[in-house]
Amino acid sequence: MYYFEPVNVNQWNIFEKVNNIGHVEPFLAVKSMHLGDIVLFHVGSQNKKYKSGICAFGTVVKGPYILTNSPQDYCNNKLTVDIRIDKIKCGQPYISHEMCKDFIKQFRRVHLIKSEYYEMIEELINL
Repeated sequence: MYYFEPVNVNQWNIFEKVNNIGHVEPFLAVKSMHLGDIVLFHVGSQNKKYKSGICAFGTVVKGPYILTNSPQDYCNNKLTVDIRIDKIKCGQPYISHEMCKDFIKQFRRVHLIKSEYYEMIEELINL
């Protein structure tokens, strides 16, 4: 399954925090997530330095679980998954904001993408 995760680079800059492919980071989750699901990271328009769109994607490698004992983390005491970053692209997104508006809608948090978009997504991110 494919999920959408919005990223506000002013709050958590994915381009500065993710130092390489394979980096694992906790992110907010929904109960339907499973190991092996793909999460698409959408950078919003909060920072004009970065183009808005799907700039990275990764694979769920742990969870969902409640993250505890991590007060510095945004996910602390919330439903969380650990995601391994598989690809990241700073500059030109894999999928522009215009091209993904249909499947991201106006959601401001993680959600499942409808399967009717999977083929298009796979072509655009070269899966």
